[in-house]
Amino acid sequence: MVDFARDKGECKKTLVDFLENYSGTEKDGEGHVWTNAFKYCNQLQAIVNRERATLEVDLDDVASYVKDGDLVHRMETNTQQYLSLLASAADEAMPAPTRSDLPDDIFDILLDQRRRAEELTRAQMEVDGRTGQSDPNFALPAALTRRFEVCIRPRSTTEHARLRQVGAAQIGHLVTFRGIVTQVTDVRPLLTIATYLDDQTGFEIYQEVTGKTFTPLAEAPAAVKAMNGGKSELHLQTRGSKFVRYQECKVQELPEEVPQGSTPRTLTVQLRDALTRRVKAGDAVTVSGIFLPEPYAGPRSAMRATLLTATYVQAMAVTQNKQSYQDMRLDGETRAAIEALTAEGDVYGRLASSIAPEIWGHEDVKRVLLLCMVGGVSRQLPDGMKLRGDVHACLMGDPGVAKSQLLRYVCHVSPRAVYTTGKGSSGVGLTAAVMRDPTTGEMVLEGGALVMADRGICCIDEFDKMEEGDRTAIHEVMEQQSVSIAKAGIATTLNTRTTLLAAANPAFGRYDVRRSPAENINLPAALLSRFDVLWLILDRPGLDADLALAQHVLTVHREGAPPATTGPAPLPAPLLRAYIAAAKSHEPVVPAGLTDYLAAVEEAAAEIPHTYTTARTLLSILRLSQALARLRFADSVEQSDVDESLRLLKMSKASLYDDGGRERAVDPVSAVFSRIRQHAERTRATTLSWAQLLDLLGTSFKPEHIRQCLVDYASINVWQLEGAEGDAPTIYLAPA
Repeated sequence: MVDFARDKGECKKTLVDFLENYSGTEKDGEGHVWTNAFKYCNQLQAIVNRERATLEVDLDDVASYVKDGDLVHRMETNTQQYLSLLASAADEAMPAPTRSDLPDDIFDILLDQRRRAEELTRAQMEVDGRTGQSDPNFALPAALTRRFEVCIRPRSTTEHARLRQVGAAQIGHLVTFRGIVTQVTDVRPLLTIATYLDDQTGFEIYQEVTGKTFTPLAEAPAAVKAMNGGKSELHLQTRGSKFVRYQECKVQELPEEVPQGSTPRTLTVQLRDALTRRVKAGDAVTVSGIFLPEPYAGPRSAMRATLLTATYVQAMAVTQNKQSYQDMRLDGETRAAIEALTAEGDVYGRLASSIAPEIWGHEDVKRVLLLCMVGGVSRQLPDGMKLRGDVHACLMGDPGVAKSQLLRYVCHVSPRAVYTTGKGSSGVGLTAAVMRDPTTGEMVLEGGALVMADRGICCIDEFDKMEEGDRTAIHEVMEQQSVSIAKAGIATTLNTRTTLLAAANPAFGRYDVRRSPAENINLPAALLSRFDVLWLILDRPGLDADLALAQHVLTVHREGAPPATTGPAPLPAPLLRAYIAAAKSHEPVVPAGLTDYLAAVEEAAAEIPHTYTTARTLLSILRLSQALARLRFADSVEQSDVDESLRLLKMSKASLYDDGGRERAVDPVSAVFSRIRQHAERTRATTLSWAQLLDLLGTSFKPEHIRQCLVDYASINVWQLEGAEGDAPTIYLAPA
């Protein structure tokens, strides 16, 4: 092990040489490579010219330049010390400014005054035969004279640690891990250098602060006390101290890294200076920073040095990982792949078949999911009204039709997606929770699933299992795309510009073909009308379909991949994600020529059973049409886009019909039972005679159907039947 204190001077010379002479290659977002001569020398020149305030050092560059192969390893395992050494080396390598128009600011004035005062103080102390240079609180700190901060980027070959693996063994190391930001505090000033003024001598005393809290100096250094008889009193000078921008965020481990049955763990990350305002709640980020224990007021001034108590990470580099489609940058190779895919034709079908290829069938359902990920165009009218472009969809159907797996795949493909379940989310968990900030003690809002999925997709499984009070919080989200909060004295509105993708089971577990759609879909009409597409998926028995499904499932389990098809292979998730990002950059408009066509089509659609024309229905068609136009990279909607949108909406209701397209007939026995139950709930009746039943049902049902209903439901003890063998039976109901 190399002694840092002994080899500090040699390491500093190496780093100075690196900063002054390094020349390397750089790569932009499109994959272009060029030679960057004197990369860090140019950064230092920009700092001294006051054009930037951060020196970003890449450890890949250090490893490729220095001859000492162990230096980078020491920088990764003792990062805090080498961070200070890099700053000191940058001070020595700092060039002269090339700009002559730099005015003196308050920093220059204070620095000039302090240096002159320091010289006078040292001269006076030398006359008196004293010295204060040995006291660290008396010397002018180097951090107080710097206009820059140093950030270290990890090596590209560094393996990302799981958040659960970060523990006491990594204290002081440069740690890199991935996670999801769940909470971000406001940006506040953080004291790094405290400046005190001695009231007797006028000397300035300095104290370096390394944590969030510190103990102020109680007395002046011995050299100063000797000059005034030990009667001096120190006063903290706020204006003369150094503050930096400071922000905290909580990073939670990724869902795929959480062991089954375990609770996700969280680390608190400190962001300083240029790293502040880099992330927001819901971002999937890669964080690199120094893992340090946090002191606390415990027994014997102990240190919390384990992960589960209260440690924090001082972030040195934060890069957003797939924040949203809008923030994705496509490199040259990906753009070429997209152009080749477009040239092949039938992009719409190719992309749809690439969604969850392991799941058999559901071709039209996958098309709808593709359009949900692409979405329409959001508009804001001059009067402030907003028209959402996100396409909401709800998959309703029997168990075992892969609704949850489809939602999981959408979360895998979408850059910013949140997956939750109906029973696993309360109203607070979906919208926002009021928490107390441990740093300031203030009440703050922590975003829920819908807020974290802003500009993304929120997938809610088991949608029908949600409590009614929790489900009402979604109404505003789906249409206004915001959440209004008034809790604990906090009244605000949070953005929830998200696509809502829900999956639900019918009211009776499986879809009952003998009951009406309203009885099977046990959701409020006000909520259902906000979904652009409500797709009913039935598990219909059939020899050919069941045999094909069984063969598909067995092949997937045996080979770990979908069966080979005669057509093109499914697209990988990164290319699918990149194509959707490129499609979302287009904003197609609806030409005036399609207005009459849409109106005529909607008038004809109103005659179809189980359909009705509302403003929301028309807007749903427009959003789906715009999403189809985006997939073609077109700037205007065509009639074919409208026809495909209408076809998808028609197919979404195909489960309500027989194969011939007729409305599915309701079983008369079930219909009789429904009418009797509704009458009993309305009148609180406990007994119904045959004559009363004929008055209630005789005009709508045949007597044999009524008698059959009485016998069938009496056999399962729903009610008691008297006189079943006679012509005029009487039923005894349970109290309503």
